[in-house]
Amino acid sequence: MTLAEYIKTRPITDAQLAQMLDCSTGALRKWKYGERTPRPDQMRKIAEVTDGLVTPNDFLILDGPSEGEAA
Repeated sequence: MTLAEYIKTRPITDAQLAQMLDCSTGALRKWKYGERTPRPDQMRKIAEVTDGLVTPNDFLILDGPSEGEAA
């Protein structure tokens, strides 16, 4: 589950989650929209606060093979 999906499916605001994660709302939004990747310590905190629903692997963006490459 992505951070954006987590926030969308919970009765929580960006500001509330940022406070729980001890980060700025701006940082949270950058993680939420994939503009930045949280540091490992921040990823651990996110996993803890979301009860494991958002994990470090959820921040990985794996593209499929490029055009012309075999899968």
